[in-house]
Amino acid sequence: MNIVCIGDSLTSGFGVFKEERWTSILSRNTSFNITNKGINGDTTTGMLCRFYEDVLLLKPTHVIIMGGCNDFISNRSVKNTIINMKEMIEDAIKHDIIPISATEIPLMQEMAKRKWSPGPDYNYVIESSILYRKWILDFSEDMCVGCIDFYKLFQETLKEYSQRELYVDGIHPSALGHRFMAEEATKIINRRDE
Repeated sequence: MNIVCIGDSLTSGFGVFKEERWTSILSRNTSFNITNKGINGDTTTGMLCRFYEDVLLLKPTHVIIMGGCNDFISNRSVKNTIINMKEMIEDAIKHDIIPISATEIPLMQEMAKRKWSPGPDYNYVIESSILYRKWILDFSEDMCVGCIDFYKLFQETLKEYSQRELYVDGIHPSALGHRFMAEEATKIINRRDE
């Protein structure tokens, strides 16, 4: 199984060593051949622009598509972010690549203000992310597309672990967070492939 993971810093693995990224763990602990096409700071517009070169030309069996937070940090609309995500999913299907959508992890506002940047309108980011996640879940179900709900995973994991254990800065997951993400991705991919 050849999988391309396209996304932003949550895919590229900002803040952790290469071997600690969820994509690296996924590659190491499974028989999946993983290509990481995450770019720090990328938006869904950027992902869509490079989708042909970074996904379609590689002809993977599967693509995991995750992005959106940077759109909202840049004050872009939920509507435009949805349009971009929808187009990537439909493009994959059109080219016989199995798409798997993924929701991004919840943002921890106070921690992000202290450790990442005080600048963004985090209330807008959080509100937009919630609306966008709902759309991803509904659209994935309507299209019979697999979905890795990293948002829900972190919400549930935060009941047992602290923010400091799961995040490096309130936005990006720690090595432990990446480990949980790899486990969740493995479950969904295996279930999708049965």
